[in-house]
Amino acid sequence: MPSHLVEEIDKKTYNPNIYYTSLDPQSRSYRSKNKVSKNVTSSQFRSVKRVNYSLADMEAKLYQQHKQQQLSQDGNPKDANSPMSMENSVLKTSTKEALQKFTPEQILQSKRRFMELDTENVQDFTEIPALLSAITGVNKDKVDSNTTTISHLKGNTNVRSNKYKIDIPKSIHVSYKSTKPPKTRKKTTNRQAALKKILTIKRPLHFYIESMNQSDKSVILHNVYNKKYFKVLPLMIICSICGGFDSISGCVKCGDKICSLNCFNIHKETRCIHR
Repeated sequence: MPSHLVEEIDKKTYNPNIYYTSLDPQSRSYRSKNKVSKNVTSSQFRSVKRVNYSLADMEAKLYQQHKQQQLSQDGNPKDANSPMSMENSVLKTSTKEALQKFTPEQILQSKRRFMELDTENVQDFTEIPALLSAITGVNKDKVDSNTTTISHLKGNTNVRSNKYKIDIPKSIHVSYKSTKPPKTRKKTTNRQAALKKILTIKRPLHFYIESMNQSDKSVILHNVYNKKYFKVLPLMIICSICGGFDSISGCVKCGDKICSLNCFNIHKETRCIHR
């Protein structure tokens, strides 16, 4: 790094609010001046003024300029220093610039949109037209007719999105080639539904026998041709649904005998007492 850019700060003459650039020849150190050749005359140097970069002075200068402009426009020196007058002047200038670029309806719409976005509770949206009419001086009905709410704007965007939505045909999903063969569709038969309907209407044989009198039972039992075979019959356990005798199991709730899962489902829907 060159030596002429590094300078020692003198604490006696140092002011933190003032900054001197290296472009200013007066702010350079005396060493750099001594390096200049003696042949160069003083007329070749330009007289450069001292540059002040104090932020406090710049802010005060801007404030004084703004104050003088306001005094020249309003002509009220008493109210010029108040913050309300400052805000009103800023609003006046902003509204003048906005009126040159946009229509009054667009400005009113933007103000309503800003107030709706600034509102925390959605239920307070109904009070915005009255508040906007009090601020701008426009009638409340005119505000409602010339402006729209955020919900209406969202609805318009949904309509636009639906308008430009691309409809994909259903046949596009079947257009790809597949090595797997298609599944065979099962024929819709009503056999099981008809069987369930019959079983719910008709009762099994043992219900009829239990409902008989003792005399009727004795007549039926004594008229059996092969009595030995009849004595063996009660020892055979059959399914209460289909009459099968392989892999017999019983219902936990009522105790009826069942041979398969299909018979159990039918028994559960139609025959089980505790269903």
